[in-house]
Amino acid sequence: MHPAAETKTNRPRLALVLGGGSVRGAAHLGVVSVLEREGIRLDLIVGTSVGAIVGAGVAAGVPAAEMHEYFKAARWRHLATPSWSSRLSLFDTHPLGALLERIVVAQTFDELATPFAAVATDILAGTSFVFTEGPLREALVASSAIPGIFEPVRREGRLLVDGAISDNLPVDVARDLGATLVVAVDIMPLPHSAYQPKDVRDMLLLSGNVMVRSAACRAEQADLVIAPDVARASYWDFSEAQTLYDAGARSAEKALPDLRRILAQKGPPWLSSPIA
Repeated sequence: MHPAAETKTNRPRLALVLGGGSVRGAAHLGVVSVLEREGIRLDLIVGTSVGAIVGAGVAAGVPAAEMHEYFKAARWRHLATPSWSSRLSLFDTHPLGALLERIVVAQTFDELATPFAAVATDILAGTSFVFTEGPLREALVASSAIPGIFEPVRREGRLLVDGAISDNLPVDVARDLGATLVVAVDIMPLPHSAYQPKDVRDMLLLSGNVMVRSAACRAEQADLVIAPDVARASYWDFSEAQTLYDAGARSAEKALPDLRRILAQKGPPWLSSPIA
């Protein structure tokens, strides 16, 4: 059994939970860069949508700065190619899947250095579906397949789409997988009053944000929630990647005193060096 599928153990487990938010996922990388610098070791990573993409990279040992280069270079004209044969989506997922393989490096869950889970939505059942084993590409594409925009993933009679619909901040999944200390990163705040969608893609994602935020939120189950200031940022514009990365880093820096306090209370083995 893959480590991420183990039940609760006696040893405390630190989990990082990364929520969805499309291009805003660059903010996750800013947060992760601070955790890397602080030498904080994770026992489990759980992600939804772009949070699953970043989380898989972290679990594979890919540095945040390296993943950030992919975000800065990405363009939707290369990822969102028309899906001429599908009646369920506008775009094909093959280019997206190929990019994800390059970012994450690993091919399967078993190849990851840190236990990892990706959350998708079974749109036929209206429930979450949690991947903890098998091919990573399938799991990451399913977790980030925005309904109507990207082709859903079919698996064992299920129709799997973006996990944000059912569980955008899957703290509950981390707890179910044995986490006793959870740090969650929320990159889907309510829109800022000055925010204006730039095009139909932004409009669709903004509508999804409203639906996600109106659903049950599990942030209160986390020990610490880091919320980068991204309410004014586009969901779709990769040119904002550096601004988003910086926002994530700032939010993590601001949260460090609380994080250090929590880790000090819980004790080792999470730090590679003593807390100053």
